Amino acid sequence: MTTFSMVLLEEGLEAELPINLSNMLGLLDQVVPGFAHNHYGYQLASVSRAKLGSRWDVSVKLVEQGTGKVYEEPVGCVSVEKTSNDSVNFRVPPRAEQDFPGMSKFDWDGAYYGSFIYQMLNVLHDRGLMKLPGRLPTY
Repeated sequence: MTTFSMVLLEEGLEAELPINLSNMLGLLDQVVPGFAHNHYGYQLASVSRAKLGSRWDVSVKLVEQGTGKVYEEPVGCVSVEKTSNDSVNFRVPPRAEQDFPGMSKFDWDGAYYGSFIYQMLNVLHDRGLMKLPGRLPTY
């Protein structure tokens, strides 16, 4: 894992994106199943802190690509909150704020979660929703 990945996981990330909540949730549903790292895919699951129509907190779970087995323990979470009719706040909370039981069991060093975040940021960059100096390397 790179130093930038470790800082990203330690500090988190927050960005306002020019997309409405419904379209952002649709984008997540569309792209996340295509993410992969080290023979695992990803799946999002709603967290009870969601507020319908204004905020969604979702956990990031691993899916074993060969069997389709979904691991119950998430590797992290992200949140999407409506800030206006045409924008959302996309937040990757610092890992220390994420207190899901068993979160570090499978991803103790944050490599899977870091890969997920890099892939998500690349999608946001590719779609013109976030400006980055370029695509982030995936590992």
